[in-house]
Amino acid sequence: MQAEARKYEQLALTLQGMIEKGQFLAGHKLPSIRKLSEQWGFSIDTVQKALHLLEDRGYVQPVAKSGNFVQLPAGQQANACSQAPNSLALDPPISPDMSDHISLLLNSCMRGDVAPFGVAFPAPALLPIASLRRSFSTVNRKQPNLLAQDSHVQPNQAALVLQLQRRFETMGMRLRKDELLVTDGCTEALSLALHALTKRNHVVAVESPGYYLLLQLIEAMGLRALEIPSSPETGMSLEALEIAVKKTKIAACIVCPTASNPTGSVMPDANRKRLLELAEKYDFPIVEDNVYADLYFERFRPKPLKSFRQSDRVIMCGSFSKSLSPALRLGYVAGGRYAPALLAHKRILSGSTNPLTQMAVAHYLDKGSFERHLCTLRQHFETQVMAMSALVLKHFPEGTRVSQPKGGFVLWVELPAHNDTAHVFQKAILKKTAFMPGHVFSASGLYKNCLRINCGHPVNEDTAVAVARLGGLFVA
Repeated sequence: MQAEARKYEQLALTLQGMIEKGQFLAGHKLPSIRKLSEQWGFSIDTVQKALHLLEDRGYVQPVAKSGNFVQLPAGQQANACSQAPNSLALDPPISPDMSDHISLLLNSCMRGDVAPFGVAFPAPALLPIASLRRSFSTVNRKQPNLLAQDSHVQPNQAALVLQLQRRFETMGMRLRKDELLVTDGCTEALSLALHALTKRNHVVAVESPGYYLLLQLIEAMGLRALEIPSSPETGMSLEALEIAVKKTKIAACIVCPTASNPTGSVMPDANRKRLLELAEKYDFPIVEDNVYADLYFERFRPKPLKSFRQSDRVIMCGSFSKSLSPALRLGYVAGGRYAPALLAHKRILSGSTNPLTQMAVAHYLDKGSFERHLCTLRQHFETQVMAMSALVLKHFPEGTRVSQPKGGFVLWVELPAHNDTAHVFQKAILKKTAFMPGHVFSASGLYKNCLRINCGHPVNEDTAVAVARLGGLFVA
């Protein structure tokens, strides 16, 4: 018995050493139990016990039906990113001025010869493209008159609305069909919400750091952004929000409570309830960006704000761009009391969302394979985020910190304070790597020493080489 114990402890120590030396990268799948048994000459039972020991020590994470994955050792948790505005004393609302700059950044990031770390898109190989093509073909064959429909009178296809209602019901929301509106992606859903709730020069509270396209929308509409400090762990600081709304009347508060972009934070249920209480007390609506919520890593996704008792103050926006295909440009908005205003603006600004696309996605959802696809996709993204975190900590300067996303597929990186990621961006493009500089996630240009990396693609040797090139551009 003692000899057997020494065997599995010996194997566990050997594998642990290989992980710590980077021979097995965090996020990568270990060889199967049978292969480890053959490679090391131990019994399957000994290998299983060694893996259980490594799991207890925090070096291995088993994933059902997938195998065992390396995870960050406990000692590396100190590298968790913590950067957010340090003070609750907020500056006055700021009008962002960044659209042209962001367009140049995006164009550089999308070059075909550049490592895809810049724009937050998933790898096509991870998406159910073949199945979607079959759904498009089936719908086109059975309903050839779809493309002859009007473009403004009826924006929704009933079949897709029904599928949305069924999905939301599993999350505790019974939404009426007349409060749901199909949109051209989540960006249009957010735009419609802002049009329904605001007028020029109104103040909108946003997370900081927050989604740069939202800041562009605010700029384009002549609104003012009021940045609220947000934790990479728990999201928007409600203490800071209350201080802000006591001083400044806001037209809306926009939050991404589940797997926020760029930090991957998740707002706890207690904070969600408190946010709704603040909305009641200070009389402001909430726009809930739900675009990454389907990609939450844990088994049970958090309750959307829209599912709580005070949900009549919440406009919930989302899309299928991150889970099915960015090219679909298919989203939704659940407006509640604001539904008539959202519909009026949709008819004026863009008319109906493509009916063929709506019906094809409804057909795909009706087949029942979406949840299985999401389960697999979440596992891929969690693995890729872990692997990219390990590569960044290995190749970036000492003192670099990373977020610990709880969903989605982006990683927020905080470099030593003297680095300016905007100045390094063009050097990175010349080295055929990309990222999004941190200052674009702030209306006032904060986070100059931060950046966001897309983890939507599988991590391989080419990825490791590109991250090493990128890390070499920064200084400790």
